[in-house]
Amino acid sequence: MPIENGELTAGTRLVARYKGRDYSAEVVETEEGLRYRLEDGREFKSPSSAGSAIMGGKACNGWRLWSLTGDEQVKTKISKPAKTGKRQKATQFERLEDGRRFCNGCMTAFEVADEQEPTECPQGHRPDGREPGTAI
Repeated sequence: MPIENGELTAGTRLVARYKGRDYSAEVVETEEGLRYRLEDGREFKSPSSAGSAIMGGKACNGWRLWSLTGDEQVKTKISKPAKTGKRQKATQFERLEDGRRFCNGCMTAFEVADEQEPTECPQGHRPDGREPGTAI
């Protein structure tokens, strides 16, 4: 499950799964500030740069890639719609396996009551991608 609170402290352990392999990192305090140390000892300034390193240089959103250890939903993946042969319109909200939704506008997960389709995320983003406060 993506990390929702970006205020990580030294000693926090992170886990990720990429291409069927498990990875871990630890948040460490250095003279330069907080760093994200991979198992092989390499240190990075952000979870995204650490994630990019395990993905062979591909850009990634580290807040979405990494999960906190001990999180029961570590292996949660975003459900993708079935392929129909037609190109599907990108959606602002994606359904997580645990029933919550993930907003691509603010990069946070949120609860949805009774499996209803949300009309907006807690920060006001709408399913069609319009920004909060814009006219319909």
